[in-house]
This record gives sequence, structure tokens and C-alpha cells, in this order.
Amino acid sequence: MICCLLHIVGILSGLIGMVLTWVVTFMPMWRLVVLAENNGLVIPGGRIDGEWISRWDGLWLTCLKQPRIEMHCDNYHSQVSLTTDLRAARILMSIATGLAVLAFIFSIIGFVLTQCCRCCNSKQDEHNCFTLAAGLLYFASTVFVLIPVIWTTVYIARRAYDAAFTRGALRIEIGDALWVAWPLVAFLLGGAFILTFLCCFCSMSTCCTNDPCIERAACQQREAKEERASCSPRMSYL
Repeated sequence: MICCLLHIVGILSGLIGMVLTWVVTFMPMWRLVVLAENNGLVIPGGRIDGEWISRWDGLWLTCLKQPRIEMHCDNYHSQVSLTTDLRAARILMSIATGLAVLAFIFSIIGFVLTQCCRCCNSKQDEHNCFTLAAGLLYFASTVFVLIPVIWTTVYIARRAYDAAFTRGALRIEIGDALWVAWPLVAFLLGGAFILTFLCCFCSMSTCCTNDPCIERAACQQREAKEERASCSPRMSYL
């Protein structure tokens, strides 16, 4: 019973991590650049009023937000407008998303086969391999998520103290997607640890009081005894 509950917890943790991986990948809020630009309003006295404009840079979209104007998002018109960290993040996050989806599918297959065919002792290792593969894929997905997140965070931190970049009224900040990425990493690691070590822990101890495998072995022993008992009178008669 404990193994079944751990398996379910690992599947749920991996599922949340997989969903968050999709969310972070497609969020346009990886990097926030705030700058003051002329909004075209001329105030009496000849002074031009400037307002803050927020630009959100994501992996696939870039968005502009101005006061009293709704946020407008658009695709990148060229790869040149993307920095190196975001270009690499596109590839790495796509790989991480694919691995997370594959790991979730393996975890479901391993759970279904384990619960439905636990008495098939010859195939027990194959069922454990599905669960183990799911855990290892979650580990790999975590690595592919951490690389772009740390890379982009370091890039933003360096740019924030770069005088040539922050001259005038411009500043750069960490986007919301990078903050969501850390709970994502925690869920992926939780699912990875549970699914990876689940087979080892459950194979070394009996986790269910009414184990179908034990019951089947007992039934086979009883059938063998009944066959021997049914044969013994005939042998004595002969």
C-alpha cells in the first residue's frame, strides 16, 4: 500500500512539473526591460512628457506595456533580436518539455502494469524499468530546465550593473517565468527521486499486506498439495 501511494505521489509531482514546464516555456515574461520614452504628448511650456514603457522578452514572444494601453505581444521578427541566452533557452526548454511528457507517460505505464500484472513475476523487472526510466527522464528534464534559467538569471544580473546597458532611464529585471521555474524544478526533482528509488525500496520489502504475488504463490502451493493428496490414495491402492 505504501508503494502504491508513493507511486501516485511521484506521478502527481511529475504531472505538476510537466505542466509548469509548458507554462514557463511559453510565458513571455522571462526578462523585463523598463525604459522611459517619448509618448508624443506635448505639455504647455514646450516640455515633452515621458512615461515608463515595460518590455517583456520571452522565448517566443516579446510584449510592450504602456500606461493606459493594453499589453501588445508579437513574435520576434528575426533571430538577431534574440540574445544568446534566450536562443539557447528555446532549444533547452523544448527538450525539457519533451522529456517531461515522455517521463509522465512512462510513469503512467509503469503504474498501470505494476497494479494490473503484479502477479506476473517474470515481467516484474520490466514494469520497474518503466518507473525507473520515468524517474531518470525527470532528472534529465530538470537539468535542461536549470541550464537556461541560471544562464538567463546570470545574464540579467550582469546587465543590471552594466553602465553601458543601463544608461539613461533603463533597467532590467528578472521576469515572472524565472520565479515560476524554481517551483517547477522542485516538482520535477520530487517526481524524479520518488520514481527512481521506488523500485529499490519496494522490491526490498513487502509493502502490501495482501500482496497478490504472495497470495498466488500460496494458491499454487495449496493446489500442489491437493494434487499430491489426490494422487496418494491411488498409489496406496496400487
